[in-house]
Amino acid sequence: MNIKMLKAALTSLILSVSTIANAGLIQLDGMGSIKEWVDLESTAGEMPEFIWGNSDSLNANKIGLYIELADGRSGSLVYSGVSGLWNSTFANLAPDIATGVFSSSPFLHFLFNTAKTLTYPQALPAAWSNATISGVTGNFDLSYYEQVGSNFRADIAGWERATITTYSSAYSPVDVPEPSTLAILSLGIMGLASRRFKKQS
Repeated sequence: MNIKMLKAALTSLILSVSTIANAGLIQLDGMGSIKEWVDLESTAGEMPEFIWGNSDSLNANKIGLYIELADGRSGSLVYSGVSGLWNSTFANLAPDIATGVFSSSPFLHFLFNTAKTLTYPQALPAAWSNATISGVTGNFDLSYYEQVGSNFRADIAGWERATITTYSSAYSPVDVPEPSTLAILSLGIMGLASRRFKKQS
């Protein structure tokens, strides 16, 4: 590999890693992310299976959800005390944290971790009371039953897309270095590789 090819490869690496670092790998109240998917208004069946990973078998006691809409609005929810509630319906559980589009502080009352199914109630990996999103839906649930092309039961058209991420305390947050740190590190590697290449020439 000549020096130009090496520099091109490392430059590509810098750009790729910086893009990843800026791609919204957010932490939510100290929890690691599990699944992220994009729900397009015009496409059905996008919610993955087992959206809570192994959180039920690991008996996670805290879960979270983050949503970002096409219009730039976002919101997050965090619930603790769920270790005895997995794969069941239960009385309303108030959130520890409710931000943005979820500022109505919705109560969680379903929590299932299953393969895709249309069997009730397992078809609702998470369901809430009072979870409204203005201009999108009067009742937010994560559900394999679809409405207006959505797995979160949107009842108003025109929302375009939603990016949804699940979290739980069973997963550790991923520490992503700052893009500037990654760039400096990559440049250092380029310099060392260049020096070694010159010695071999």
